[in-house]
Amino acid sequence: MSIALPIAVAGAASPLAEPAARLSSEAVGPRDLRSVRTLRISVTDHCNLRCIYCMPEEGLAWLPREALLSYEEIVHVARAALHHGIRDFKITGGEPLVRRDLVELVTRLRALPGCGELSLTTNGLLLARLAADLRHAGLDRVTVSLDTLQPHRFRELTRGGELSAVLEGIAAADACGLGPAKINVVVLRDYNLDEVAGFAAWTLREPRTVRFIEFMPLARSRVLSEGGQFVPYAEIRERIERRLGPLTPAPADAGFGPAQVFRAPGAPGRIGFIHAMSAPFCATCNRLRLTPEGRLRSCLFDAGEVDVRALLRPDVRAERLRRAFVECVVMKPELHGPAGDRQMSSIGG
Repeated sequence: MSIALPIAVAGAASPLAEPAARLSSEAVGPRDLRSVRTLRISVTDHCNLRCIYCMPEEGLAWLPREALLSYEEIVHVARAALHHGIRDFKITGGEPLVRRDLVELVTRLRALPGCGELSLTTNGLLLARLAADLRHAGLDRVTVSLDTLQPHRFRELTRGGELSAVLEGIAAADACGLGPAKINVVVLRDYNLDEVAGFAAWTLREPRTVRFIEFMPLARSRVLSEGGQFVPYAEIRERIERRLGPLTPAPADAGFGPAQVFRAPGAPGRIGFIHAMSAPFCATCNRLRLTPEGRLRSCLFDAGEVDVRALLRPDVRAERLRRAFVECVVMKPELHGPAGDRQMSSIGG
């Protein structure tokens, strides 16, 4: 089946008919490709958990296998990103470790000339058996999503997951050189707000980074229908400081990620806050997202995206693929709008 040549864009008019000078990566209006440091690559929308803030209880209709970009196609997109100076890649999902032979993708990305930091975000359930192979393939570090340290709460929040498997995965990542693994905690008022100080205390014992993330209301979920679960950054920080003392600024993450990073008195580790809702950081956002079915996305919330799969099938059009990055950066918002109707698992949070 033939595929139309024009790039399909959601949420914005295509600027591809503009003069080539406008599409130069040297200047793209209010946004500049030189400020983009990271491409988040979602390899699947599938997940082996059903977290109550991420998806509905009945689950989701997964993308068919043929709709997903192949590893070869992902590498073509990464090569186009490197052309523009985007050096760092974060592999996400869904849950990326459910994608078969993910180690192969890590190996291919690491082999690209100019590839910088290569990281992965995971729920940790499968990490214990894959950590060493991922490290050997060239992965630099992992971030583990973990919202409670209480087994019964973990089962409730994830609809059946086992906390022990995640803790084993974190230990395995630390042991093979992928750590100390970063920990991401989505804070929900009635579910785990009482645990934030305990999570933060983890940084007193180890040189680990624990980041607290404001709940982002994306599409359908039990938490969204309940309402009242959002906790602003200021309240989370106040709870932590009440127990650990005043937080002082700490060195930023490599690549200058979205978190504001601090250190508790005497702590070897760091505490981060990602406050996309109460204090958006759109003006300093330095990342683009690639969805599993091949949409290059300018923002987690706003719908500006470019269909790059059409530039990979049936044949790769490398120059048009590079130009797609310029087009996507043009669509990055100065301030994100309300959340759309796509699930987090299909975007690559």
